[in-house]
Amino acid sequence: MGEDKKDENSNFSFMKEKVKHKPVYQNPLFRKALTAVICGVLFAVAALLVWAALLPIFRSRSEEEVELQPIELVEEEDEISEETPLPGTEEEQEDSESTVYITETVSLELEDYEKLYQQLSVIASAAQKSLVNISVVSENTDWFAETFTTQNSVSGMLVGDNGLELLILTEYDAVSGGDEYVVTFYDYTTASATLKKYDLNTGLAAISINLSDISDFTKEIITYAELGSSKSVRSGQPVLAVGNPLGSYGSMLSGSLTSVTQTASLYDGSYNVLTTDIAKTDGGSGVLINWSGQVVGLIQDNCEVNAQSDTIQAYGISDMKDIIEHLSNSQDIVYMGIIGADVTTSVSESENIPVGVYVSEVGMDSPALRAGIQPGDIIVSMSGQTVTNLSDMKSILLKCSNDQTIQVVCKRLEKTEYQDLELTVDLKILQ
Repeated sequence: MGEDKKDENSNFSFMKEKVKHKPVYQNPLFRKALTAVICGVLFAVAALLVWAALLPIFRSRSEEEVELQPIELVEEEDEISEETPLPGTEEEQEDSESTVYITETVSLELEDYEKLYQQLSVIASAAQKSLVNISVVSENTDWFAETFTTQNSVSGMLVGDNGLELLILTEYDAVSGGDEYVVTFYDYTTASATLKKYDLNTGLAAISINLSDISDFTKEIITYAELGSSKSVRSGQPVLAVGNPLGSYGSMLSGSLTSVTQTASLYDGSYNVLTTDIAKTDGGSGVLINWSGQVVGLIQDNCEVNAQSDTIQAYGISDMKDIIEHLSNSQDIVYMGIIGADVTTSVSESENIPVGVYVSEVGMDSPALRAGIQPGDIIVSMSGQTVTNLSDMKSILLKCSNDQTIQVVCKRLEKTEYQDLELTVDLKILQ
């Protein structure tokens, strides 16, 4: 019996089951979580794409909303007022007769010279806050098609801002052809700049920096250049050359003006040039300031006068203010292309020639040459306005734009008499 039960039990087998769990990806909760994550990622990607597409539009609209404020330089006042007695007048003679001058010889000690140079250093340091160093980076290719980078530096003068950009005046030759411009401020912070406008005739250019790229700390430190008057300076007056006069940022030289009446004849105008006894260095740049810290000249190598090639020369700031305003405000500076001289009333009477601008030279491939203006012509009218000197001509051209057509009236000598000749001139930007 026992063995029979044992056999029955051995023949009988239980069903064995192994419990298997479902894969994670088949779990409803997991699927919902995964779906939520995928949807979130897709939403984020879509949001980024939409933002990238709309960002330029937002930027352009925000820039449009900022009302640009044009750069306006302070006009110079007349040097002589009605209250100032003229030399030789009775009022001045009475003042001189009633004034008693007491002279006393004072010897200067070394400490006095030391104080003087310390004070000059203070003046130069204050002026440096309105100056910057511009590093111009250019990429070039050699004979073996290898790319190499060159870098040079030039000084720049802070002119002002239009609410969106900081405007800097500098030399065009130094920044032309640059691929990148890095500006270093007085506190040695840097910012990237772009070339805005230039005038090949005077060799000046304006570059700009977005105000948003400048820290608040730097904005508090820097100042805008205080422009003086080059019409009021005199020969022998002491001046300082600041900026990069020695080719390195922050350098300073002192000296005096040797001449304030020299002029440089450029296209369509004549510009005052100040000469100094300060030795010139290759690659030097910057400005001349008086002892009040005002800018009276822009150091330049564009044109030299009276063979003074070894000393610093500068454009008189008074003749450059209109150019600076135009460049800073992105306005065209067009040219006609003549080099001339004023025919004043006295010259007209003595030489029996009309009052106006005598054309001594016409530039090659210039608008004036294409219009038919010739050396010997006398320009008496432009765009319906009377022209009596080069200053009138400059003022008229500064109101014109690129590709604008104007009517120019010249007087040309035919046998023994001057005949009126009306010509059409298509103005261009000098390239």
